[in-house]
Amino acid sequence: MKDDFPRKTADYVGEVTNTDIWSGFEIRPDDVFVCTPPKCGTTWTQTLVRMLITQTADPRVYDNKISPWLDCGFRDRVEQANELNTQSHRRCIKTHTPLDGIQFSPDAQYLVVHRHPVDVHFSMRRHVENMKADWLDYLFPNDLSEAFAMFLNRPSSPKGTDDLTLRSFVHHFRTFWKFRDLPNIHFLHYAELSRDLRGQVARLARIMDIEFEQKLIKDIAEAGSFGSMKNNAKRLERSPGFTSGFHDFAQFFSSGTSNKWEGKLTAEDMERYDACMSELVTPEERLWLEHGCAP
Repeated sequence: MKDDFPRKTADYVGEVTNTDIWSGFEIRPDDVFVCTPPKCGTTWTQTLVRMLITQTADPRVYDNKISPWLDCGFRDRVEQANELNTQSHRRCIKTHTPLDGIQFSPDAQYLVVHRHPVDVHFSMRRHVENMKADWLDYLFPNDLSEAFAMFLNRPSSPKGTDDLTLRSFVHHFRTFWKFRDLPNIHFLHYAELSRDLRGQVARLARIMDIEFEQKLIKDIAEAGSFGSMKNNAKRLERSPGFTSGFHDFAQFFSSGTSNKWEGKLTAEDMERYDACMSELVTPEERLWLEHGCAP
């Protein structure tokens, strides 16, 4: 029934997000939406999707003008929507917005990608340190425990994932998790992509109803490795006229590893994290959020 489908009931506006564009955006039946909080494997997943769409095992097929962040608040959203409307090929579209802030189509595919929340926090810290602009520095003071306490304790707000907090990431997750039985909402996890990239590429191909040969899947998995993605970023950085908002553009693709907090947080920090997770999610949800595993 139509009433069982997700509906857009919220608007999210923050430092980097503005969901006003969704009200007039026309979704096509074969659209693929990559729906993640920041630093959960967004560009990685977009690149894999673009390689499958183009049947090309080369990370250079990804371009944020071709596969844009539709509800990015600091870009011309109408211009991006118009650019998408001119595309005749299958579209791949990025959003960091919870499900209750975007338009839903029962025909399009929604790829929901998450990562261990503590890894997200530390990955975002490095991301902000690498940015030339300093407008998010206030969220990441030098004292790691102080910054982590802010991550745990700051409440959710109408900014959505722009809050960069545990609660905002859990909210994003739960808006999709509620509808996980719908056939076109698919959950992927950063840890699963890291453990078995070839298997996850094959899964993406099946989700997108793309016929494939095993060699193509193998080649795309190799081209989509973090080493390959980082080398591509280095090549792009050396290209004439290239500009970036980062000191080191290739650092955007860090190491692709997990458990980055080990040795950096105290036992008390992790006890507070455990208490927050017990408050916010069920054991089943926590197992998936942290490891991508079903109980």
